[in-house]
Amino acid sequence: MEGHNKLKASEPIIVGTGHTPFGKLALSLEDLIRQAGAEALADAGIDGSQVDAVWLGHFNSGLVPDGFCSSMAIAIDEGLRFKPAVRCENACASGAAAVYAALDAIRAGRISTALVIGAEKMTLRDTAGVTQALSGAAYLLEEAGMSFPDIFARFAQAYGEQFADPAETMARIAVKNHANAMANPLAQLHKPLDLEFCLKVSERNPLI
Repeated sequence: MEGHNKLKASEPIIVGTGHTPFGKLALSLEDLIRQAGAEALADAGIDGSQVDAVWLGHFNSGLVPDGFCSSMAIAIDEGLRFKPAVRCENACASGAAAVYAALDAIRAGRISTALVIGAEKMTLRDTAGVTQALSGAAYLLEEAGMSFPDIFARFAQAYGEQFADPAETMARIAVKNHANAMANPLAQLHKPLDLEFCLKVSERNPLI
């Protein structure tokens, strides 16, 4: 993001982007941060010396042992040395929180150019460990010990009791999402699903 000198300070623009593939990659959290950040700088046609500050959107909650990962952005480019870097944590909205924090800094006139990175590594723990980590974003007073699929299933049940069964609508959303993934080379699941499969409870499509 860069506040161009011909634009008002309140009009930040995105001048470069980078994106790693989703999936079980043989990359560390630092690798992901470095790869996405370097790609964004290259796409923008700038180097680290032209960046005023870095924001990293990262949930963690025990998914990785790194608790101060915003510093990893320094390894992207030598010019980022001594540049301030901040980690933003806001559960599933951590990436958006980092973007908005950078936007606020640009609009305030404090900086001109920001590097914003979102990164998460979820394959260092088994399924039970990931479920436990993600549950840290729940409202533990009422939802402790519940997985997010469980929580969302209860919302769906409550909706069905008050309005109408949302199963077909949710199935159509799944079909749409998988169709979109087929058009995205960076998506993790390149497998189309039809409505019949999504509506039928089976071993491959269990009811939660």
